[in-house]
Amino acid sequence: MLSAIADSLHYQESVKFSISSLFESAIPVAVHPLIAAGSDRCETIKRFFGLTYDQMQNKDVLKFHENFNIDFVTNRGIVKFNVTTADLVGKLIDHTKTTVILIHGFMESSDGLMVKAVATELLKKKDIDILALDGRNAITFEYFRSTTYVRIIGEKLGQLLSSITKGGQNANRIILIGHSLGAHIAGVASKRVQDLTGTAIGHIIALDPAGPCFSNMSPDNRLDRSNAAHVDVIHTNAGILGLKEPVGHKDFYPNGGMSQPGCFLSTCDHSRAWEILAESINSPDDFPARKCSNWTMFRDGNCVKNEVAFIGIDSKAGSVGSYFLSTASYAPFGLGAAGSG
Repeated sequence: MLSAIADSLHYQESVKFSISSLFESAIPVAVHPLIAAGSDRCETIKRFFGLTYDQMQNKDVLKFHENFNIDFVTNRGIVKFNVTTADLVGKLIDHTKTTVILIHGFMESSDGLMVKAVATELLKKKDIDILALDGRNAITFEYFRSTTYVRIIGEKLGQLLSSITKGGQNANRIILIGHSLGAHIAGVASKRVQDLTGTAIGHIIALDPAGPCFSNMSPDNRLDRSNAAHVDVIHTNAGILGLKEPVGHKDFYPNGGMSQPGCFLSTCDHSRAWEILAESINSPDDFPARKCSNWTMFRDGNCVKNEVAFIGIDSKAGSVGSYFLSTASYAPFGLGAAGSG
């Protein structure tokens, strides 16, 4: 089964984008100003339609949990579990390894392009267990409803991860990788782990975290650097489908973070974050980034003596700030030292 995943990932020859980003970009133009204004107006709309967190909690959440699954991904295949069976998932985790949880975005699934791309590269490495969240039955056609499910899914995932850590897995050896809405799910889940266990997840890698309905929101209900010991964010469509503001310890802005070379649609820009991350997993030296105040300063060569940090699952904590780099238009995207100015 996993060989089929590998065969499906020859996306280097052309720019690809996920169903997730396609639907996010399809939010009606008339509604975009409301969403871009931040969470307050989104909450007003959601309250009108009965889609706020409090309103959704009064509905059949148990039935929702029954449709929320976790995949255990190996070179031999994929084993699916319901999120309520944390004890079974925990028994498969090797506590001597790092556990990586992949979290897809809007209108995606654990069978989607993002999860397949990243999982295929992770499977080439040793000493890693891979889990993939499958929230396809919740993060679906209705974007406003999906933004509320981010919190509900995140809290449930946090409970599962808490059970895993109590079962012996070191929280510092857990990495959450989330794209778009999945990045905020990672943040909520990690906060839940802290609340339940008093320990912090080791590393979050947020791939162009969703912007609509999450701008100007309280850090309690979205991704924030306080969610884990080390939070990296890769911004590739900042201010449009993704958040513009820095919310991690290290915020990476490839090519300025708003648009990507070789892309003509925001859908492509938005997905470039997971393409870069997937490539970096087994080419860790190809994506050095330079700490700088902004893209213009970086592009003009004013930051060439500043600190360098690398994109990837082995990225070190470094100092808090914004980091910039250039990439190629098509895969392979990494330019090595030439990309860091």
